[in-house]
Amino acid sequence: MSKLEFFEIETSRLKLRRFKDEDVSNFYKYRSNPDVAIYQGWENYTYEQAINFIEKQKSAEMNLPDSWVQVAIENKMNGQLIGDIGVHTLLDPANQVEVGFTLEPLYQNKGYAFEALHRIVDYLFNELNKEKINAIADEQNSSSIKLLRKLGFQQIKIIENSYFKNQYVTEIMFELSKNDWNNK
Repeated sequence: MSKLEFFEIETSRLKLRRFKDEDVSNFYKYRSNPDVAIYQGWENYTYEQAINFIEKQKSAEMNLPDSWVQVAIENKMNGQLIGDIGVHTLLDPANQVEVGFTLEPLYQNKGYAFEALHRIVDYLFNELNKEKINAIADEQNSSSIKLLRKLGFQQIKIIENSYFKNQYVTEIMFELSKNDWNNK
């Protein structure tokens, strides 16, 4: 797998890019919000964690097997970080990725997540030549489920009794193929 230069992509309202030092405050603001963290793998996020995370992401490489890279979502109108998309390049098969996404509550339900994820999906399929993209959502996370379905992801599996944050939850696994994406 070759080393890939980090991309920067613009949509009508957003810039998808690498993280930078100036993102720390906004990143910490939404990562430390319990309403944002409810369906995410972190709790009690600290400012120090935010600084360390962004420092690592500033040099993270896209498309390395068994690695996660977070893509910053910037609002072009004010230049502020409003969220991020995680891209996990799987080890096996390497032509598949998993995605996850987080958005500052002020920007939720306004089409920003759809706009960002739509562009990342297109990039993953048509620039990186991935064949499948997976995503997992807690069955209670109706906004994420609705977004994934709107993008064409299909439910492929229900994972019952998944242990998450000291409780058992039901998760739904979704999948989107390159063929389905390019033929919609």
